[in-house]
Amino acid sequence: MMQFWTKNFFLLAFVNNIIVLGQEVSEIVDVDSSKWQKSLDGKQKLLVLFYQTENCESCSVALNVLNQIVGQPELPSDIQIGKSTDLSLAEQIKIVTFPSLVFLRDNSYAVYDDVFEIERMLEWIQLAAQKTTVELNDLSFEHLTQASTGATTGDWFVAFYKDSCDTVLPAIESLGVRVRNKMNVAKVNVAESPLLEERFKISKCPEIIYFKQGKMYRYDFPLQDVATFKSFIDGFYKNVKQEVVPTPKSKFDYLTEHIANLIKQQLNGENRTAFIAGAGGVAAVLFLLMFCCCCCRSSGGQSKKQKRD
Repeated sequence: MMQFWTKNFFLLAFVNNIIVLGQEVSEIVDVDSSKWQKSLDGKQKLLVLFYQTENCESCSVALNVLNQIVGQPELPSDIQIGKSTDLSLAEQIKIVTFPSLVFLRDNSYAVYDDVFEIERMLEWIQLAAQKTTVELNDLSFEHLTQASTGATTGDWFVAFYKDSCDTVLPAIESLGVRVRNKMNVAKVNVAESPLLEERFKISKCPEIIYFKQGKMYRYDFPLQDVATFKSFIDGFYKNVKQEVVPTPKSKFDYLTEHIANLIKQQLNGENRTAFIAGAGGVAAVLFLLMFCCCCCRSSGGQSKKQKRD
């Protein structure tokens, strides 16, 4: 009898664990700013539906689909699903339309840009499970993109930004999900990459450039959303000015440019007359040295000729 109860005790405990685990996986949690930050700090995958409780019929549809998604085998095993009506959090991450489905992972997030249907949402979640935007800088840009040669790494859609204008980054990340395995999407913090800022003449923030087969096309439109970006890549770029991608400067280029700038500053400065006089003196000395060298070579050649005669 004791053996019977022991076996059944362990069986009941096992079943109870399955039920508890099932509840943990299947529940939809409420997400506020604190929960969002905790997931961000812990690098937890978090899928959140932002919605409104009043005057939003599409929000009800989205919530219903979200409930159907829970427990689907296509979902990443380490994902947590949530919903939020926290307007302060929505404002913090620049969510302005409802409903909006946001996928937080790898310290960045992508925003769903399609209709709320279960098959399409599941497909998007799988594509968005990993971060898509490549971070480039002065050292890695040319090596990874080969932009000036248009060689082997494909097309690149690059956002040049600063911390003061980084609101474009979620749209860039969301675009990366849509074009995954077709092209590359990247970002460059110009505050940390002054050489790239100079090379590509970045004059506004953010500035977005499409690099394709050794040519570059500046995205200069007010709308900065996934659909407009995708339209630009798919062909509208042909309507903007085509530019040749400038080759990266060598150390010698920077040295000569630095010398030229110094000379220009002196010519426009208060000591212009003294600088011109000094430069003239140096030029005269160099001329005399060259003249002496030429004379020595000439006389040396004549002496050798006389000896042979």
